[in-house]
Amino acid sequence: MKRPESSNRAANAPMTSQEVSALIGPIIGFLHESGLSKKSLLAECRAAVQKAGSKVSKIPVTHVAFGKDAIDIVNRWLRDPKYLNRHGRPDELPFAGARSLTSLVRDCRVEVSPKSALLNLLAFKMVTQVASKKYRLLARSMTFWHSDHLPFEPNFRFLVDATRAALSRLQQPKSALSWQCADNPRIHPRLTKAFLNFVKQRGLSFMHEMNDWLDEHDISDESSAKRKIPMKRLGVSVFSIASDP
Repeated sequence: MKRPESSNRAANAPMTSQEVSALIGPIIGFLHESGLSKKSLLAECRAAVQKAGSKVSKIPVTHVAFGKDAIDIVNRWLRDPKYLNRHGRPDELPFAGARSLTSLVRDCRVEVSPKSALLNLLAFKMVTQVASKKYRLLARSMTFWHSDHLPFEPNFRFLVDATRAALSRLQQPKSALSWQCADNPRIHPRLTKAFLNFVKQRGLSFMHEMNDWLDEHDISDESSAKRKIPMKRLGVSVFSIASDP
């Protein structure tokens, strides 16, 4: 799979200080609140750094900055009546025009240009060009996994959200944030693929419901600026679990 062309960051670029703080800060805060002293925390951090440095990575971590934009574009393609056919399914779209990939990308209000979006959707094999020179949606979700690399952005975002959610309960005890888990350690390994596919399909249906709710309550940038409304990020994340045998 080709690296996304929309990313302006080197494939093996180190994390910025802001990214490190966003991820490490909540973790350190959580551990400190649990009763660990600063001295113990520093000792554990040094040990973790030494252990990580002694390992030889089997797979490189690369940057694929297009991830969030792809999710927004595909979600709208799946749900917006403007881009559905008479059967209620994502219609094949030309690149340009009033009802096209270009209008779809612009309706999503993403930062990536329509041309870059198309190149990335093709690179990730989420769309394909058909005989009519239109583009057909192939995948309902973005598959970041690849045998040659581990994507930085989706994994980083998940870790940051998880640690912030944990820390927010400490800072705001009355917070209504919740955590749900369904797992069973007595499942035969041969069922792993079937289960992960099941989670993926049901999870997508659930996430589309969440996106519909969030879209219904979305406040435009112009309205927010005029009324000086303090904005808050709300959402939910779904991930699957598969332990080693």
